[in-house]
Amino acid sequence: MPSPAFPGMFLALAAAVLLLFASLSPPVWDRVTFLNVETPVATTTYGVFGYCVNGYSKICSDPSIGYNLQAAGMGTSNVEMNQVLLHNLSKAMILHPIAGALSFVAFLLGVVGVGAASRLATILMAVFSFLGAMTGLVVFVIDMVLWNVLKNRVVDAGYHASLGIANWFTVAAVISMILAMCASFFGACGRFATGRSAGEKY
Repeated sequence: MPSPAFPGMFLALAAAVLLLFASLSPPVWDRVTFLNVETPVATTTYGVFGYCVNGYSKICSDPSIGYNLQAAGMGTSNVEMNQVLLHNLSKAMILHPIAGALSFVAFLLGVVGVGAASRLATILMAVFSFLGAMTGLVVFVIDMVLWNVLKNRVVDAGYHASLGIANWFTVAAVISMILAMCASFFGACGRFATGRSAGEKY
């Protein structure tokens, strides 16, 4: 009989992988982005720790927690932005890898729950799934505010901007973590193998 911890473990792993991909956005990897801005001068892709500008040559910012969203070379100098507000919001992007780490811890606890038939590990998996889901939900709301505000400013200035796939990775990860939390709570109340041979740990 499959362990009651298995569904939550699988969903937590899915969330961790999705958030890993979202965290590996520009300047680390410009294939997964939160926002794409196209101007006659260059195409700029934004990520968790910075951006990449593809013009006559490709230039990426140094990875940092919080960064200038309107750096030189982007071709958007006439776009009106509240730099202080947007810079502060960009600092919150660090919540993506934090949510991913919480999801991965939930997955590891799920492995223990499955391998050792441990009800306690399954309960802890539910707790970390909840923390990961709440962290992911907060950063998703920040994503929608930050990237949509910037997108609208760019479009109003006459340029083209579109949301990237990393936003939808975050949505899918949050849904996975919520489902993992529910599955873990129900799994903790489920029937574990009993007896000394089953090796159930509390």
